[in-house]
Amino acid sequence: LERDLMLGGGRWIVDFNEAFRDYELDGLKFDLLLIGSMRNRGFLLSRFISYLTVPNYWAACFVYSQDPELNKLPQLTKSIAKFMQSNEYSWSWLIFPAEGGFSRKARSIVENHNQKELGVALVDLATKEVVASKSRVGRWLPQFIKTFR
Repeated sequence: LERDLMLGGGRWIVDFNEAFRDYELDGLKFDLLLIGSMRNRGFLLSRFISYLTVPNYWAACFVYSQDPELNKLPQLTKSIAKFMQSNEYSWSWLIFPAEGGFSRKARSIVENHNQKELGVALVDLATKEVVASKSRVGRWLPQFIKTFR
């Protein structure tokens, strides 16, 4: 999952340049944190065009697998919002990976999540299914994880 997030479809949206495993934030231990910016690091011409046309927004991707029922979602989103504000990140994603599917309750929570600057997704590692929130940032997640499918 880490390789697919860093080198897959996400690089067309965010160029992740750092990854941290077992990242602790407000007493919560995320399995993975990826950080990067929207400007890509291509060759000279693409880097120049990116510099002129793409704003240099910073983004993060958090992966948390300890809560498949999403009971800690309010605490997680609050911690991520605090992280984003203190580090001046424009938006983030929160991904819940699991094998064997998710409950209807968890799917409903994610589909109804509408925090503007945080996209949430459930990723079933066995069936390759992605359920994403309907927010603007959340709608990017299925194409962001498209190489994973």
